[in-house]
Amino acid sequence: MHEDELLDLVNDKDEVIGSLLRSDYYKLKSDKLGYIRAVEMFIKNDLGLLWVPVRTAHKRVAPNGLDYSMGGHVSSGETYMQSALREIEEELNLSLKPSDLELVNKFSPNDHPYFRNLYFYHSNITPKYNPIDFVGARWLSPTELMTELDSGRPAKSSLRETTEYLINLS
Repeated sequence: MHEDELLDLVNDKDEVIGSLLRSDYYKLKSDKLGYIRAVEMFIKNDLGLLWVPVRTAHKRVAPNGLDYSMGGHVSSGETYMQSALREIEEELNLSLKPSDLELVNKFSPNDHPYFRNLYFYHSNITPKYNPIDFVGARWLSPTELMTELDSGRPAKSSLRETTEYLINLS
């Protein structure tokens, strides 16, 4: 991840209309430029538990907070799947193929100026995560994750919406 990575700027139909430097993220809302894309993935085991990591303290967004098993921006010119596979390799040291991932939902922008694709990777194995990204993790049910969020635990801002969605799936 690079602070000034180039991201595709998209319209309300998720069609590319330009590009934006990641460092100019704040302009999305203030200048009403459009939206950007993100990918998120949970590792889900056979018990239905999600592998939920804790972000490192140096992260700008949600330091020491709860996170997706993988999350990141879709770089300019990438598909959602290409981005997911790249981020999984960077953050979790896993080399996966598209058939390893299950698309769970595509979230449209609401409070966040993102189109977000959420994936599951079904596995019972705890990954050897990148210590630059995470400091630990636990296997939690969506309900347990929501309890953590309700207790005021720091987390990525979209994690609540996603967790509510997963609870309603069950």
